[in-house]
Amino acid sequence: MNYKKYLPHVSALVILIITSLVYFSPILGGKVLPQSDMVQFPGMAKAIQDNEKVTGHKGEWSPNLFSGMPSYQIEYDRNGNIFDSLTNVLNLGDKTHSLGVFFLLALGFYVFMICMGVNPWLSLFAGLMYALGSYNIIIISVGHITKAWAMAMIAPVLGGMILTFKKKYLAGFLVFTVSLGLQLTFNHIQITYYTLITAIILVVSQFIFSVKDKQIAIFGKSMGVLAIGAILAVMPLCGHFLVNNNYVKHTMRGGSELTIHPQGAKQDVNKDGLDINYAFNWSYGKGETMTLLIPDYMGGGAADTRLHSQDSKQLQNRMQALQSTQPIEKDPQRVQQLANSYLNSTYYGTQPFTAGEVYFGAIVMFLAFMGFFVLDNKWRWWLLAATIISIILSWGSNFMSFNAWLFNHLPLYNKFRTPSMALIIANVTLCIAGIMGLKYFLECENEKKRKISLYVSAIVVGGICLLAWIVPTMFSDFTSPKDDIFAKNLGNDFIAALQDDRIAMFKADAMRSFLFIAFSFVTLLLYHIGKLKNQVVVIIVIGLLSVIDLWGVAKRFINQDSFRSKYETEIVATNAMNSIMETPEKQNIPHYRVYNLASNVFNDASTSYFMPSIGGYSAVKLQRYQDLIDFYLTNSSYKQKDIEDTALLRTNQMRQLFFQYKDNPNFPMPNFGVLNMLDTRYIILSDDAVLENTEACGAAWFVNQTKFVNNADEEILALDNFDPKQTAIINKQYKNLADGVTADIDTAATIQLIKGNDVGHLTYKTNSKTDRIAVFSEIFYKDSWHAFIDGKEVDYFCADYVLRGLKVPAGSHTIEFKCYSNTLKTGNIIAYIGSVVIILCFAGAIFVYYRKRKNNKNDKDKTSTDNTNDKKTISDK
Repeated sequence: MNYKKYLPHVSALVILIITSLVYFSPILGGKVLPQSDMVQFPGMAKAIQDNEKVTGHKGEWSPNLFSGMPSYQIEYDRNGNIFDSLTNVLNLGDKTHSLGVFFLLALGFYVFMICMGVNPWLSLFAGLMYALGSYNIIIISVGHITKAWAMAMIAPVLGGMILTFKKKYLAGFLVFTVSLGLQLTFNHIQITYYTLITAIILVVSQFIFSVKDKQIAIFGKSMGVLAIGAILAVMPLCGHFLVNNNYVKHTMRGGSELTIHPQGAKQDVNKDGLDINYAFNWSYGKGETMTLLIPDYMGGGAADTRLHSQDSKQLQNRMQALQSTQPIEKDPQRVQQLANSYLNSTYYGTQPFTAGEVYFGAIVMFLAFMGFFVLDNKWRWWLLAATIISIILSWGSNFMSFNAWLFNHLPLYNKFRTPSMALIIANVTLCIAGIMGLKYFLECENEKKRKISLYVSAIVVGGICLLAWIVPTMFSDFTSPKDDIFAKNLGNDFIAALQDDRIAMFKADAMRSFLFIAFSFVTLLLYHIGKLKNQVVVIIVIGLLSVIDLWGVAKRFINQDSFRSKYETEIVATNAMNSIMETPEKQNIPHYRVYNLASNVFNDASTSYFMPSIGGYSAVKLQRYQDLIDFYLTNSSYKQKDIEDTALLRTNQMRQLFFQYKDNPNFPMPNFGVLNMLDTRYIILSDDAVLENTEACGAAWFVNQTKFVNNADEEILALDNFDPKQTAIINKQYKNLADGVTADIDTAATIQLIKGNDVGHLTYKTNSKTDRIAVFSEIFYKDSWHAFIDGKEVDYFCADYVLRGLKVPAGSHTIEFKCYSNTLKTGNIIAYIGSVVIILCFAGAIFVYYRKRKNNKNDKDKTSTDNTNDKKTISDK
């Protein structure tokens, strides 16, 4: 075997690994990168992981988040997926979710470039240029790891498709199938959706050119190969997709059944997806798109480390501006709040806030513009179309005439939020156009075409940067929608200083981008006129300039100071939490939940790391639970009618707390009945203070009456100031399961939770002389939970809008709730089959490859022998 031909690839991989280690070098010293979303993950997954240690399986339920929710989007047993075994290797075994993610981003783009026929050294720089894009670095810094992993697979998925269209069917099939399977395994459906959009544009382009070139048969064969690859990529994740398809219907992304707002006003019914205003909240501004070329076009974001160091020039200038102005607002707390928002972020765009700007690189943009001149039509138009569509999608609410139509008509599009994320398409396509443009420029023999592309690109892209530096007000007025708040509280002098600061940052980055473009232009010009003849030297110079450019901006978001020692990032229980965890064990309390007012209750999972919480952190919480939060836990207009009941106040610390703040609009009054039915036994006020709610209902209870309602609106409104221990609110669709209980009931009946070790198996003992309706303080989710009475499966129903209810016959019984999905079991069987087929495909590919090499060698040897015999014959003659 000729190992030399693999040496460039091995060398490139080694360089990518070394670069990853250099950028994230503090990790080698045992430090970690604090990532906001990854800080949430341990709290989300802790109960699941603990369950696995005890029972040997993760289970399908996370009991500590939002009073309990399915674990399909967190962690669960995904059996039969061959791609799972590849992820750890491809991430270099990195448990810190940083350098391994960076490596995979670079590797994925490297693979694409090799598929395009680009030499390994240019492909190496292409991988680094893509990975160092500011959005990718920001995604790593905030811990959106599944998103980053999925983004790393966009390019190789497209690369596999292109290989197939080039009639390299076997190689294309393998690259496409593995890349798509990995992306699906990484489980970020929105990224896969954007990948699909890009792939469709590529397919349409290929179809048009196949018609033009009269190669429809080849196109059809290629699509057949890709269709088989897509089916095989999906099969190992079949269980995952099937259960999530059921789950999403019940989440915030599946829409709401309600036709009323929390305040009682009517609203449009949205049963299919997210509300458009919520979904389009993070829309990139049209002018803000210029950050792709000039990073500080709209300032920096919250993740910008330039404001985190006391030695920062920007921070010192800002503090000086604050100190030199006299605030109008006299409330020191309000002034400090505004000052902090000013000191922590330089962003002044239209988004609510942002971690940082999306910057692809000045040289990348210059090369991409040049690429659209020199590339063949087959590549030019699909890359250009995908780029334009990506930018328009990212504008979201800033281009409603187009995006609102897509939101309402494009399949599944209304399940996703954050339109600015669509720029990931342009990140890929512009990098492709840039690198392919450089390749074609170096290889182009048409000097006129090469000269025009070089000069026009430099004049347009470089000229924009130079003009921005000379006349910045031509591009922006440097105002922000939030400036009125600053002016009202801190004065106009402060606003003037604020705008000067923005102009200075804008000009500095405009000149920075211009200089990088100028250096690149000179390098390519020297090659064009024959002063620099070695293509490798040109590639190295342009590649290094690009890496220096992108590395400098990337370091604004992750640098040496971003890392912390492990003990600094550990989740530590507060004194209040420790007190709560000790109490149930001492008092033999088998069931309880916590309401942590010392945290951002419904957007923080730290409490869930230690104990069951009514809050948590999840982008896919159950919609009905979100309705409960909106109506009765965070609704500032809600009032508890019996808040002034002195008899109840004397016996309940929780009531005393909320009575104290009953007139404070910044301290929402919760619905006590809702807190009680969720078994909210403890309320954390601070790291050291805990209150006990003596009215909490416990794990399960029998009610004395039922109230049947007609629809979801009536269900949730019936919870207003109700007593969950007395009455169960039930939708009439479940009347056949809950009816028939006589008025003559056994008020001495008992129901008790028998504490077990498995969060997916709950057991209760009951004793009653009459039939009773039991309500369980567990979230209703019938796709996973099954009810049994004395071992026989029975139907149960939804009670009190989110809980489980069950009609229990007279006598002594054992009630069990078991969490398992028959859909998942079926899906996992298909997953095993798919994984086996993929293994066989790879084995077959290896067999075909070596057989072909052997045949080629035999043919070569035969030809050599024939030539020798011919020579002997001639010699004999």
